[in-house]
Amino acid sequence: MSDEHLLELALGGDGSCFGELVRRWEQKIYGFIRRYVGNSEEARDLTQDTFTKAYQNLDRLSAPSRFSSWLYKIALNECRMMFRRQKGAFNVPLDEGGRELARVDRNEAVQEKGLQIKESVVLLRRAFTKLPKEQREVILMKEFQDLKFNEISEILNVPLSTAKSRMYLGLKMLKRIMEEEL
Repeated sequence: MSDEHLLELALGGDGSCFGELVRRWEQKIYGFIRRYVGNSEEARDLTQDTFTKAYQNLDRLSAPSRFSSWLYKIALNECRMMFRRQKGAFNVPLDEGGRELARVDRNEAVQEKGLQIKESVVLLRRAFTKLPKEQREVILMKEFQDLKFNEISEILNVPLSTAKSRMYLGLKMLKRIMEEEL
């Protein structure tokens, strides 16, 4: 069944259909939130909050074909509200593969390369946190969630050109920050 059909049934009161939508989208939404907030426990809570809000507001979804964008928008708002409440620093683990590198010990050359990669990931994370929030969001959605620019512009409620320019400027600034760090 398509998401649209499941939504119709869920709006008709069939809670199991919404449960199916949760199963379909839970990992993607969790992955997005995890990268945004940088904390697994917070991400789990925010993912649950996202789906709770989505269920409570299903009747406000005007176009069922845009369910995924609507869901990402709710997730983004949940993340933003959490940071407003905490007024904390933005911490993003861009790649969780760093733990895998620690297990590589075949020879010194491989270990050296592994350390270089880990250092690069740490540098990238640090540089990423220095970007303006608007640029981080677009890069996160485009590069790590594989969303299209038209979806990003819809989620952020900005023109398509704005989403693209935020991406371009964010990548340019990220490169400059990383070069300065070296």
